[in-house]
Amino acid sequence: MVRTYFVLFFFLTSIIIKAQTFTFPKNQEVKQRAGYYYNFNNERKVSNWIGYTLTNEDVVGTEPSLVIFHKDSSESKCAKGTDYGNHSFALGTLKPRSSARNSRLEMKAVHNMLNVVPMNRELCRGSWRILDNMIAGWAVIFDSLYVVTGPVFNAQDSRVVGDYKVNVPDKLFKVVLVKNGLDLGAIAFLIPNNETGNTINQYSMSVDSLEAITGYDFFSELPEYLEVFIEEKVNVGMWKDLSVSYKIKSTRIKEGRCIAAQKSGERCTMSTECITLNCWKHGCDLKQKK
Repeated sequence: MVRTYFVLFFFLTSIIIKAQTFTFPKNQEVKQRAGYYYNFNNERKVSNWIGYTLTNEDVVGTEPSLVIFHKDSSESKCAKGTDYGNHSFALGTLKPRSSARNSRLEMKAVHNMLNVVPMNRELCRGSWRILDNMIAGWAVIFDSLYVVTGPVFNAQDSRVVGDYKVNVPDKLFKVVLVKNGLDLGAIAFLIPNNETGNTINQYSMSVDSLEAITGYDFFSELPEYLEVFIEEKVNVGMWKDLSVSYKIKSTRIKEGRCIAAQKSGERCTMSTECITLNCWKHGCDLKQKK
């Protein structure tokens, strides 16, 4: 059974909220790089989480991906790309390249090793990439998204890779708060780091459920009654296949370039008329070439 969790809520009162506080959990030490906030774990040598805001402008730009990942200059325990060695794990990005298409500086920050965890290669090129492309599609049609993502470790002594002993996550999470006008919605995902398929349906969950697993308190700057509402309540009918509803997703707009990231990390070169700007290969319901 597909489990989808999304809810839209209409504000009955006028509320002023600092948007940037949606992009990191409560009571966490917060540092910043171009385009995202982060909290680094010196023992595990990876970030505990990365948080960022996503809008249409971030995903429709043409800034090319980089090839080289670089070590952060101010975090002494941050690994280098070569520390992963010739292991079976990819350099998996928490904030994807597809979220930094509008800024050279932010694209460079995406290739900072602060934004990288050891990720199963099939997961990196499969379900994780599909999830990132789907979220990018939401950014096209909604006002703004607030995303927090990071690793989950089941045991204190985790598997490590390389001579630098970078810890390998058991799972990876991503939680998304969507704002569209006066509406809010939230959805969370938790995916095992050995997932080899191309489906994410079974890995969705409520924000409350993810908080119980990670120990983080997401979206705490919302008024309490709103936070409880969007994190506990769900409306399964709002979504189909964990994406925008068929009716919205199939709506034609002026033809544009697909925003999805290919396995190489580069932006897809195909054109599309779907409202989410995903071509027929990357999630559009219009199964035809353009």
